[in-house]
Amino acid sequence: MRTREVRAFPLEGLRITRADEKTGRLEFHGRAIVYNSLSEDMGGWRERIMPGAATRTLANDPDVRFLINHDPNLLLARTASGTAGLSESPDEGVDVDARMADVSYARDLAVSLERGDITQMSFGFWVTADGWSGNTHEVFGIDLDGGDVSVVTYPAFAATSAELRSAAARQLGPLKAPDTEQVTRALAEMRAGKVLSASNRQLVQDARDALDALLEAADARSLPEAGYPAERARHRLHELEMLAQL
Repeated sequence: MRTREVRAFPLEGLRITRADEKTGRLEFHGRAIVYNSLSEDMGGWRERIMPGAATRTLANDPDVRFLINHDPNLLLARTASGTAGLSESPDEGVDVDARMADVSYARDLAVSLERGDITQMSFGFWVTADGWSGNTHEVFGIDLDGGDVSVVTYPAFAATSAELRSAAARQLGPLKAPDTEQVTRALAEMRAGKVLSASNRQLVQDARDALDALLEAADARSLPEAGYPAERARHRLHELEMLAQL
């Protein structure tokens, strides 16, 4: 079973062109994937998408959607329909060109992009070839078919799968458990209506994984009844899962 990954980069080479003032049609250009750029700390390790990682998948004309914040309800264009196209600069990354749909949220997005309120892009993909160099995860091949490229509101944040985090733990040894006080502060910020920073989002995700592992261990012991501690942990896990998706 393939595990989807999500990564974000600063938006480079942005161009918004008003192709037809009467219809309001908008054309977009930006870099969705940046090669050879070291990611932020992903919990004791970093990642680099290596040059040429998308060459094979792009040669197979992948079906990729252009979205806002990875939301399938905010579809701007799609490669399968010919309204979006992906092109690779082998040493630099992958660019997206799109004729955005003539919808209100595309026009609103154009305003936010031109004002500089939105400054990043993200992409959803599957790893097909990778390796490790010290504490750096190097991605040599990706699959974009069925994935997406998105303009994103939040700061750069790498949503890594549990499978990849487990691989990092095997490579680097047990990773440091999330600090409970830091997680509590992050949750308090969220409840106060503040936007979680990239580091606090990672804390919430790590806490979610730690609770998940705890519950799996409890289930493996075949407890006769789910007592209060287990029920409380399940409730907390559900809460963290919802927050990690924000």
